[in-house]
Amino acid sequence: MLFKRIIEGKSMLNADAKNISPEKCSRRRSECDGCSEHSTILEEMMKMVLLGVVLWAGVTFGSHVAPYPLNLILSTDISHPPPMYDYPFPSAEMLRRLPPVTALHTNRSIRISKLEVSMLERLEINLQSAGIAPKTGSVALGLAIDGSVSENAMHYEKSSMTITKASQNLVYTRCRRYGLPNDECASFISTLNLRESEFGGECAALERFTCHTNKMSSKYRTFDGSCNNPVRSSWGQALTGYKRLLHPRYADGIEEPRRAISHSALPSPRAVSTKLTSNLDVPNNGKTMALAIWSQFIYHDLVHTPVRKTIHTNQAIRCCDNDGFPLSPRYIHPSCMPISVPHDDPFYKEKYVTCMEYTRSVTTYRGDCTFGAAEQMNQATHFLDGSNIYGANSYDAAALRERTGGLLKTAQIEDEEHLPLAANPTEQCLVDSKTGTCFNAGDARANTHPWLASMYSIWVREHNRIARTLATLNPGWNSDRLYHEARRIVIAELQHITYKTWLPALTGRSFDELYESYDPGYVSEIDPTITNSFATAAFHFVNSLLDQDIELVDKDNSVTPHRLLNNYFKPELVSQKGGLEKILRGMVSQKSQGLDFNYDDDLRHQWLGGLDVLAVDIQRGRDHGLPGYTQYRTLCGLPAVSSFQQLTDVMPEETITKLSKLYEQPGDIDLVIGLMAESPVPGSLLGPTAICIIKEQLWRTKAGDRYFYSHQDEAGKFTKRQLAEIKRSSLARLLCDNTPFDRIQKDAFQPVSESNPIVPCEEIKKVNLEAWQASTEQPDILTRTNNWLKNKVGSSGNSTK
Repeated sequence: MLFKRIIEGKSMLNADAKNISPEKCSRRRSECDGCSEHSTILEEMMKMVLLGVVLWAGVTFGSHVAPYPLNLILSTDISHPPPMYDYPFPSAEMLRRLPPVTALHTNRSIRISKLEVSMLERLEINLQSAGIAPKTGSVALGLAIDGSVSENAMHYEKSSMTITKASQNLVYTRCRRYGLPNDECASFISTLNLRESEFGGECAALERFTCHTNKMSSKYRTFDGSCNNPVRSSWGQALTGYKRLLHPRYADGIEEPRRAISHSALPSPRAVSTKLTSNLDVPNNGKTMALAIWSQFIYHDLVHTPVRKTIHTNQAIRCCDNDGFPLSPRYIHPSCMPISVPHDDPFYKEKYVTCMEYTRSVTTYRGDCTFGAAEQMNQATHFLDGSNIYGANSYDAAALRERTGGLLKTAQIEDEEHLPLAANPTEQCLVDSKTGTCFNAGDARANTHPWLASMYSIWVREHNRIARTLATLNPGWNSDRLYHEARRIVIAELQHITYKTWLPALTGRSFDELYESYDPGYVSEIDPTITNSFATAAFHFVNSLLDQDIELVDKDNSVTPHRLLNNYFKPELVSQKGGLEKILRGMVSQKSQGLDFNYDDDLRHQWLGGLDVLAVDIQRGRDHGLPGYTQYRTLCGLPAVSSFQQLTDVMPEETITKLSKLYEQPGDIDLVIGLMAESPVPGSLLGPTAICIIKEQLWRTKAGDRYFYSHQDEAGKFTKRQLAEIKRSSLARLLCDNTPFDRIQKDAFQPVSESNPIVPCEEIKKVNLEAWQASTEQPDILTRTNNWLKNKVGSSGNSTK
C-alpha cells in the first residue's frame, strides 16, 4: 500500500539522517516484520534511476538534458521532483528516433508562446470594454472571491502560462509528430530545464533559494512557509505548486483537461451530479456541525487554489452570460472552462440555464524548474500553521496586526469583538452596497458562510486573549514578542485539536492507531507539500456534511434557522447582537449531515447563488489533470479493476449501476466521485481510498514540518511544561474562553450524550499560560503553589493526555 511504502522509505531516510551506516540501516530494515512483503519508496526510486541509466546510455540528448530519473542523480537542488509513481517515459527505441533538443529549440518555443500571450491583450481589452466581467453580487463574482488571487500569484501565472504554451509547442514539434503518446511526450519534455531560458532565474528564486542563518535558527516560523526545511527552503512555501501522487492525465499531456480513456468527452459534471445526488435529510447522529466546519477551516489553512484573472487587464473572468447561456465565442477567454448544463436538467431546465461558471486554476512553476505538464498553485502555505488566520505572506500579516500589544485587528460591533471589516465589501463579499457586512481575515474565504466566519472570529479572539494574558505575565515583552508568542501558541493549539480530536472523529481512529504508532519526529527528507489529489478531491467530502439550515441557538436552546443559500459571502448574521454566540451554540448542537451523495439543494443547485458545488469539484479535478479514481484505489492497495462489477468490494450495487450509466469505463470515474461513492470504513466517515490519501498527507504535514508543536529537537520547540499545557487545548475550551458560554459538552465534535454530557466550563481543561511567564517575572514559590492547586482543582477528573 502507498502509505506503508512511504512509512518504510521514511524510516530508512530517518536512519540516514542520524548518520547510521547503510549496512546497519539495511540490517535493521531486514529485521522489521513484514518489510519483505512491500517495496520501499527507496526501491521505487532505484528502479526509476536504473531505468534512466538504461535510457540515457543509448540516446544522445542536448548537453543540458537528461531523462527525468537521471535528473535525480545530477540535480541536488530539485525541490519538487516530478511524480514518482506510474511515470510514463519513452522507450529506448523511441528515444533514438527523436531529434535532440537544445536551448535553441526551447528558447524558440518560448518566443512563440510569449507572442501568443501578448495577443491576449486585445481580447482582454475587448472584454473589459464590453463589460464581460462578474457583476456585483453575481455567481461569477462569488467564484472569483472563493478563488481570489494575489498579484504575486498572477505574476507567476503569466510566467507559467508562457512556459506551458512553450511546452505544448515542444510536444508538437519535437516528439508528437514521431508517434510518441502524449503522456510520454510530456514526460520527455519535462527533462528540459529552464536554466538556459529567461525564466530560469525567476524559477530558481522561487524554488531554490537559500535562507539566512537567523531565519533557520528562529523559533518563529515565517508567514509564507519558507525556510522551514534546512536544505530545501521552498518546501511548503506559498505560491508553489502541489505535488502529485500519480502522473497528471491531461488530454494533450500538458494542459488540456482530461478526457475518457477512449479519448471521447467525459460526461458533463452537472449531469454526473444530478444523476448521483439527491436532497434527502439524513443527519449523522454521531457528529455535530462543528466537525464539518472545522474540516473546512483547516482545509483553508492547508489549501487555497486561486482562479485566473485576465493577464493584461487584471480583472475577474466571466465564462457564461448573465442569464446562464454560453457567451458568444468572441467573448470567451481561454481561461474559461464552463460547465455544460443538460437541457433536461431537473432544476435549471425551467430557468433555461445551459452554462455554469468555471474559470481554470492558477498555475505556477514546476518544482524542478522544467518545461512539462501544468502544475496548479497553492496560494496558502502547505503547513498547518494558521496562514488563513494570519495571512500567507508578511505583507498581509502586517496589515492584520495592531501596532501595540501584539494584537490582531478587530472591529467593535454592537459592543462585541469581531473580525475587522473589509474596506471594499462589494469586492470581497456578495453584498449589494459598501455598507454591507464583510470581514477581513488572512483568507478571503472567511466570509463563505456564517459558520466559517464564526470560526475565524473565535481564533482571532483566542490570539488576542493569549496576547493580553502574556502581556500581563511579562510586562517587559514588546508588541512583536507578544504577537509572535501568541501566534506560536495559537498554531500549536490548532495542530493539537486537529490531530488529537478532529482526526479520530473523522476516521474513527487516533493518530497513533492510524499511523501504527510510527512517529519519527521531524524528518528533513520528507516533503510536506500538499498533493493535488488531496487538495482537489479527497477533502471535498465536507460539502456533503453541510446542512441547508444554519441553526442559531440562544441560551434557552431556542432555535432559529436561516437558509444557507441566503448567506454565501454575506456574514451579517455574525455581526448581529449575540449572533456569533448563537451561531457557535448551533454549531456544537446541530447534527451534521451524513457523508454520502445527499447534497442539500442549497449546495447542489444554489452554491454561491447558482452553482453546483459537486459539479465544480468534478470540473476542477479535470482542469488539474487528476487521473481517474481507479488508479488511486490501486495505488492505495485495493485490487485493480477492469469492470464496474469489480467495484463491489467498496461500493454499493446501486451506486455502481448509476456510475456504469454515466461513464464508459471504470477508469473514467472522476476521483472526487469515486471517493464519495465508497462505503465508509467501519467507525469512519470515509472510504478506504479517501482515508489513504488524507492520512498520507497529514502524516507528511506533521513529519515534514520543523515547527510542528510536538517536535522536541527543533528550534521552535516548547518546554515540557508548555507542551503539557498545549495538550489541554480543545474546541470546547476555545469556546469557553472566548464566548459567553458557561456550559458545553467536552467533545464539541460529538452531540450531547451520556458519554459526552454538558458540563460547566470550569470542568473543561484549560491551558495555563503561566507556563510562558519569563523566569524573572515568575511569582514566589508560595504563590505558584496556590495557583497550581487552584488550577488542579478546576481541572479535576481530566487527564492531559
